[in-house]
Amino acid sequence: MKAKDFDKIIELKPVGGGFIASNENARELLQQSRQSEILAFKEVTQRDIKFHRCYFSLLGFIYDFMPQQFKAKIKKQVFHKFIQHHKGEFKIIHEFKDSPPLLEYDSISFGNMSQKRFEETIREQLPFLYEFILGAYYKDETLINIIAIIEEEYKKFLAKL
Repeated sequence: MKAKDFDKIIELKPVGGGFIASNENARELLQQSRQSEILAFKEVTQRDIKFHRCYFSLLGFIYDFMPQQFKAKIKKQVFHKFIQHHKGEFKIIHEFKDSPPLLEYDSISFGNMSQKRFEETIREQLPFLYEFILGAYYKDETLINIIAIIEEEYKKFLAKL
């Protein structure tokens, strides 16, 4: 789910065996719907939204440390795909004879995670980011200082959950 998709969320509140609209998007949908029309929804938990925002905010924070030559090639909005690609977090759906394979990137599935599992997921990714992403551009003391800043900020991101 992209950040802009969260702005389109329709919130419903259970009341007496049914639902009532609890945000403007839901009220607009109800006004546009016909009587007896069946509407289908996908459940998204508050946890899903919080974890998603925390994760992508942290990646954005890390991206800001990347040097300009990296940023010229990889835009911020695809940084997470760059990481997934380099970590091999994908399945090859089809191999072609004369072109690169068709890939499907793994989903993190924030909505199915506990707070503990979310923290473990990020903790598992940080060493890769430090060594292979930031470490490709920074060395020694500079890299150590950047990691310390990110670790401190990571604690702040988690405290907001």
